[in-house]
Amino acid sequence: MSQSCFENQSIFEQGGFTPVSVGKRLRELRTHSGYSIKSLAEKSNLSVNTLSLIENEKTSPSVSTLEQLAKALKIPLSCFFESGDEKPHVIKTQAGQRSYMLLEDVRIEDCGLGLEGQPLQPLMITLPPNMETSSEPIFHAGYEFVFCQSGQVDYYIKEKKYVLHEGDSLVLSSVYPHRWHNPYQEPAVYLLIMIPGDAGELSGEVHFMTVADYNG
Repeated sequence: MSQSCFENQSIFEQGGFTPVSVGKRLRELRTHSGYSIKSLAEKSNLSVNTLSLIENEKTSPSVSTLEQLAKALKIPLSCFFESGDEKPHVIKTQAGQRSYMLLEDVRIEDCGLGLEGQPLQPLMITLPPNMETSSEPIFHAGYEFVFCQSGQVDYYIKEKKYVLHEGDSLVLSSVYPHRWHNPYQEPAVYLLIMIPGDAGELSGEVHFMTVADYNG
């Protein structure tokens, strides 16, 4: 049964966090780019019905679907967090007030994606317990900084396993194939800062394509 992206209340939706309306933001981005639903459906290889359901908040898009739309619109994934208003030069976000999206039970929180001219993507990620991801590694230009805030998360870089416990951090060149998952019984929360290879070019082809293969 389909439902709005933020109707499914869970342990990942507590506190005063501000949900992002993915459907509303998609409509804004589509119309700003001059696409009809039909033309965007063709460009993204998605159905008109799928786009209509997303824009009307009748279904939550998978991460792979969001990636397809980002590629079709030629925008970074971060644009789905932004409001379209003039970007500020400084952003302070109080605890419990970050905007977020839930994509197939993975909570992705905005840690300042609206900053003008930003050279990075700061995200707070919460992986549910027993998160299984695709065995296919990903790679992209730039660098990543990972800081495990709570729980444990496994990173595989060139198939070498790095287990991050609370307080552990990791810096990697993201051109090397990497993947991650949380096979443990507790949620894993970590800060992910992605720095693109070229300043101002924030690729949507980043971590969350593997989430689409989550078997909950």
